[in-house]
Formats: sequence, C-alpha cells, structure tokens
Amino acid sequence: MFCCKKDPEKIVAMASILILGGVIPLAGALLSQFGFGFHPCHFCLLQRYPYVVVITAGVLSLLVKRGGLPWRFLVAIAIYALLTTATLGLIHTGIETKFLTYTGGCVAQAAVDGSLEALRAAIASAPLVACDQATAVLFGISMATWNVLWAGFVLLLIALQYRFDWRRYAART
Repeated sequence: MFCCKKDPEKIVAMASILILGGVIPLAGALLSQFGFGFHPCHFCLLQRYPYVVVITAGVLSLLVKRGGLPWRFLVAIAIYALLTTATLGLIHTGIETKFLTYTGGCVAQAAVDGSLEALRAAIASAPLVACDQATAVLFGISMATWNVLWAGFVLLLIALQYRFDWRRYAART
C-alpha cells in the first residue's frame, strides 16, 4: 500500500508536515472561537478552508507511492492551498491596517427551521464582526498576519523536506 519498504520514513515526513501544518492553525482558530469567544469575520472563515485541503492532501499522500505523480500532485495541491490562505491573510491584514477597504463583515448562522422570522432572529442576534478590526492580537500581531507567517513557515518546511528527500534518497533509487 505504501510502496516504500526500504525507507518508510520517507513517506511520513512530508505527510506529517502537511497534516500538522493544517491541524495546528485550524485548532488554534477553533479554540479562539469556541474557547475564548472570538467570533470570526468573513475573511477569518475563508482562511480556514485551505487548511482542510492541506490536511486532506497530507492524509492522501500516505496512500500513494512516494515521489510518484499522484504524490507530487497532492503536494502541489497543498502548496497552492497554503498560498491561497496566505494570500487571503495578506488581504485581511491589508484590511485590518486600513491599506485596503472592505465594507462587509456580518457573520450570521442559517435559520434552523427555514422560516423568515427565524432568519430575521438569526441575523439580529448574529455577532457583528468587522473585518477591518483585529479580533485577537498576539504579541502585537493580528491573527490574519499570524496566518500569513504560519503558511510561509509551512511552505518553507515543505521546500526543505523536499530538498532533503531529493538529496538523501535520489542516490539510492
């Protein structure tokens, strides 16, 4: 199944980077939302979706031959997802610093029973979260900027791991 009986650690390294690179920021975002009550704005929510793609690519990369075309495709998809979340984070940081303007920002849950009255009540009780104000700041850096830094860090780890694998295992095969 793993197609790599000689060097099983080759399989796990990149997958671990991808899986942990997606799980850690998602766990932090969910902890800040449900544990500390920081409601996400529209861009905060958008920045989470690419991490699900990164996690999925990491899990699926365990099921294909290491270094093969499907594996490279999955790593490329993860890289594009990380670039996407970093771009969304840069846009969000630009909005927070007033470098860019954005007029949206309401986060509302869908009505439970689908009636117009329930929808109005959901909109009225929804937390109004403006995208131009940082909801949470850690060490003077907003969460959107931390997202950009994290995505860049994971991209660096992917590049270093790929280079390490290529140098270490290319001579053996």
